[in-house]
Amino acid sequence: MNPRSIIDLSHPVDAGTPVFPGDGPVRVTVIEHTSVNVSRIDLSVHTGTHMDAPFHFFNDAQTIDHIPLERCAGPARLIDLRDAAPGEIRREHIEKRCATPLLGHAAILQTGWSKQWGAPGYFSDHPSLAADAAQFLVDSGVQLVGVDMPSVDRAPYPAHQILLRAGVPIVENLTNLDAIGALLFQIVVLPLKLAGRDGSPVRAVAIV
Repeated sequence: MNPRSIIDLSHPVDAGTPVFPGDGPVRVTVIEHTSVNVSRIDLSVHTGTHMDAPFHFFNDAQTIDHIPLERCAGPARLIDLRDAAPGEIRREHIEKRCATPLLGHAAILQTGWSKQWGAPGYFSDHPSLAADAAQFLVDSGVQLVGVDMPSVDRAPYPAHQILLRAGVPIVENLTNLDAIGALLFQIVVLPLKLAGRDGSPVRAVAIV
């Protein structure tokens, strides 16, 4: 068997986890701690490392429980955009780093913004994905887009709308992308099967 590394790309979730403004804090309640340990957790489905389903923006689109599992696990391409951030990530920034086709891959965009996790400007000052960049990813046949920042864009959310309308799930708040150390790898990003909902926290891992 070939040696492999499994790299955790997920932020931990606890009562101190930074949350998107307006989502409310994570609440962890201990229900039982005598004979067994039982806890309850209350959080937005967009807390920490999470997946957006098309239903997040479109009422007639797939909910998180209907995301095809083929989009959640498979080959991935790491696209290093650290020299393009902060600022707007445009088509040319991505295209010049993709010498071979992206078809069938997850596109994992590394901006370096995860290093700002917990900082005051983490949710307000992050880079954003331009509409032409999002359309390039859709046209390239990507299966999933992941980013190491809290959102792919800001209001009026052109990148969200382009990706999700095309059925491409978005994974936000990835971390530890530096540890992958490879252009090509396998990714596994499995959401909870929350019936009829718009997103879910995920445990994202890279297999190198």
